[in-house]
Amino acid sequence: MGGAVGGAVGGAVSLPWLMRELQGNILRAYGERYRVVRHLVLTVDDAAAARLALGLMVDGDRSTPDVTSAERPPREAGYRWCLNVGFTFAGLAAVGVPASSLDTFPPEFTKGMVARAARLGDVGDSAPGRWVGGLADTQRVHLVVTVHGWTRADVDQICEEVMAAARGRAFSPISDDVFDGEVLYDPVTGRRIVHFGYADGISQPRFLGVHDPSAAPDQLPLAPVGVVLLGYPSAIPSVNWNVPQPDVLGRNGTFNAFRVLGQDVAGFDDFLARVEGDHGVDRELTAAKLCGRWRSGVPLSLAPTAAEAEAFHEDRHLNEFDYVDGDPDGVVCPIGAHIRRTNPRGAHIVQRSSNRSRALIRRGIPYGPRWDPDDAATRDAPRGLLGNFFCASLAAQFEAMQYDWVNLGFQDPRITGTNDPMIGANDPATSTFSWPRQGTEPLVLRGFKRFVVTRGGAYTFLPSLPALRWIAGQTG
Repeated sequence: MGGAVGGAVGGAVSLPWLMRELQGNILRAYGERYRVVRHLVLTVDDAAAARLALGLMVDGDRSTPDVTSAERPPREAGYRWCLNVGFTFAGLAAVGVPASSLDTFPPEFTKGMVARAARLGDVGDSAPGRWVGGLADTQRVHLVVTVHGWTRADVDQICEEVMAAARGRAFSPISDDVFDGEVLYDPVTGRRIVHFGYADGISQPRFLGVHDPSAAPDQLPLAPVGVVLLGYPSAIPSVNWNVPQPDVLGRNGTFNAFRVLGQDVAGFDDFLARVEGDHGVDRELTAAKLCGRWRSGVPLSLAPTAAEAEAFHEDRHLNEFDYVDGDPDGVVCPIGAHIRRTNPRGAHIVQRSSNRSRALIRRGIPYGPRWDPDDAATRDAPRGLLGNFFCASLAAQFEAMQYDWVNLGFQDPRITGTNDPMIGANDPATSTFSWPRQGTEPLVLRGFKRFVVTRGGAYTFLPSLPALRWIAGQTG
């Protein structure tokens, strides 16, 4: 497997030490108190000034913009804002990382997301030529600085200070477009949701030495930190990903697929209505079958009917299920449903060693106005998700999931050749989705369009805090 070496790397993990060195929001989420976010997409104007600005971001002084570490949960520390810094490959070069170090990064990162567009399903309306905010300009997209805050005013203040660092000579925005997001809540249940109406933030990998397995029961085992951090054993036996050199630069860093994902909520709503009209299937059942969860977040595997989902009140058990024994043929949760495609859990799949090796940490916040079917003025307004997908290997985790599972269905021959019904690169001429039904023929849905389109993105590397200090200390 390209970019991997056998043998143990890094030894045992010392959690207090590790958390002091990590950027925040990777192993532990910032939490719902940080309701607003802005992603500053920047180019480096002056390398020396940029290094000076970066040095100030890791000096421990929170009276100025400072990268948030994972040492203390920010909500417990009382921080009103949190800050992360990610570099593209061009960005590392622009701030003065030596060529000898740049040569040690994996090829998918060095080439960048634009060059990997076809593999990701970023074609047609999702192709880089349609991207917004200058994100397709790979030579100028150097940094993505992400600021989470309690309020929009908190975010505005810190972003202004970032841009003013080093007397304003360090960075410039790529365009006038802003990538602002804000958490959405269901007005009835109070749950955090995405624009499609589904509860969000339910399923994430949990890590050995980080999470308490009894806090939220899950039939998936705890994952090694090497799923996301460089320098530790991965989820693939005897495989560790190469650490960019020198060691201080690569160790405890993580790669991120930053994605601006537009969501066609009106089109999705119209599709649910069409299925109801054509087949007599309640739209909420169709929505649950497409996703694998009811919009409340309750999985079909634990609540096959709407009545059972309504009666389900144990949120801590929302991930306590598997497919391997209870539903191997997808009668309850279709094999092609979104959550089953992207996380087959213990199910028997063709790529038998891949069930858990493609785990990702997903952090995302919606952007755009809330969907209101009765408000014609905002029906077609841009809305979607600002997503960050953290992993140790972009090729073996993020890209493999997008290519093999989301857009080809390689995990099971019964869905091979089809795309994920919710986030896949669907075309009305060929799209299909089916689920078995007891006592009758499977229901097969055809002719639906793509509901999620890519509006931009970038592959970035989030270095550890010692690595940021090393970068800031480069000369020349």
